[in-house]
Amino acid sequence: MTIIQHRRRCISRVVAIGVVGAVAATLPLASAGGASPALPSSIVVLGHSGATGWNSDPAHPRLDAPKNSWATGTNPKVNSLYLRILARNPKIKGHNVNLAVSGSTVDDLVLQAQDAVQLSPLPDLIVIQTLDNDIRCDGTDASNYGPFGRTLVRALATLAKGAPAARIFLVSSPVATNREFATTLAKIPGAPASFSGAGPCDLFDFSGKPTPARWSSSQKMFDRYYAVLAASCARFPSCRYDRGALSHMPLEPTDLAPDYNHLSVAGLRKVAALEWKALGLP
Repeated sequence: MTIIQHRRRCISRVVAIGVVGAVAATLPLASAGGASPALPSSIVVLGHSGATGWNSDPAHPRLDAPKNSWATGTNPKVNSLYLRILARNPKIKGHNVNLAVSGSTVDDLVLQAQDAVQLSPLPDLIVIQTLDNDIRCDGTDASNYGPFGRTLVRALATLAKGAPAARIFLVSSPVATNREFATTLAKIPGAPASFSGAGPCDLFDFSGKPTPARWSSSQKMFDRYYAVLAASCARFPSCRYDRGALSHMPLEPTDLAPDYNHLSVAGLRKVAALEWKALGLP
């Protein structure tokens, strides 16, 4: 989806989700035309390939599949946030915009936020899936927490100012804990080889043996990033953090796309269900 795109990009990176920090206050969603004040009439998603459905369509491998986006997609097998809202508020029909770009970092998120506040109509619900590609896993992450957080706050401030009636929903991408992900990979013949090495975030050593000590140390590092997500969101009354919903997502081999680095339709459906609950709409 990166579940996980950063794993390939920086050694073989780990999926880790842990949540530390406060959750922002929740405001009623804006509505249009007399629709329920709790239900949005427009939605946009920002972020990386976790939101684009990348590599989830077997007929078009290694490409984006926006129809499979867990946030704004139209594939009923995924049952995205958009489709769940549409079933309750028909006014949202056709107002599902996907501005996410595969490979994006938090710097790209700022540009996406600028595009989002130029939309017409302005979005009532802004979903953000970021972080994965900003994790370095090279020993320098401690110096990156601050810059990452400051840039994220810039993006959130752009959204809060440009779409003041919108709810911002920040999710805890990537998916699952180190142990959960490694356990799932171990069930797939040949999969551990793609995540083996000597780096601090590699899930297996070169022989394919699990490296639980690395799982623990890198988990602590990732938890720091999630604390930054939570704290950044908490600065804006219109922002809600998902409380690490995806860290509780159980993984099965069928949830992974063929690259093991992104999610299949089955996996994206799980994300949609978890985030729908975390979003807290009626």
